[in-house]
Amino acid sequence: MAQGRPGWLKRIEDVDLRRRLLKGEPRQLFEAERQAYKSVAESLLPFPSIIEEGADHFVIADAGPTVKSILQTEGPTSERFREAVCHAGEVLARLHSAGVSHGRPALRDICWQDGRITFIDLEKYSPRRNRPEGHAWDLMVFVYNLAGELDGVDETVLAACRAYRAQDRKNIWALAERRMRQLRPLGLVMRPLSRLLHDKKDFRAIGPFMDLFLKGHQGL
Repeated sequence: MAQGRPGWLKRIEDVDLRRRLLKGEPRQLFEAERQAYKSVAESLLPFPSIIEEGADHFVIADAGPTVKSILQTEGPTSERFREAVCHAGEVLARLHSAGVSHGRPALRDICWQDGRITFIDLEKYSPRRNRPEGHAWDLMVFVYNLAGELDGVDETVLAACRAYRAQDRKNIWALAERRMRQLRPLGLVMRPLSRLLHDKKDFRAIGPFMDLFLKGHQGL
């Protein structure tokens, strides 16, 4: 709680040397994320506001459960989960229409409460990503993460994609298709690897995810 309101506390992470080398200096990452929340605070876009802060912490307003937690508690066939991911696709497209990219819109970074989507965890947010190429990357991250969680491209994934495309005012889907064609050579390596690591859902999703953008789907 902060100022009588429920919220999420963000602190500087205490990490070992390996994670420092992989992710960067914790203080710099912490301050960058704090600034990211401040930079979008006046935008009226679907981000939570900072409701309290200090030298080593800040608190963002609670926005409800994440879409991933809904999946974990209610399962992939839950109507609430399907509704949440479809709204997430729609709101992500609107965010892109406003010229803003999230940076990593995975299901764990998207909240759903009272019919409202809110994007959290702005660790990957950067103003330089606020352009069509950054929007296309957002879209691909969102679809890949959803396909990985659902073990492939099923009707729920297609429904979320349709929701995005219905609000895609900048034709970002076509840009993502072009980006995937550029990545096609990588698929020559990743597809065999995905078969070797078939016990991991993220790897099993690689082929269906790439085909969705390379070949299209009659459900879209």
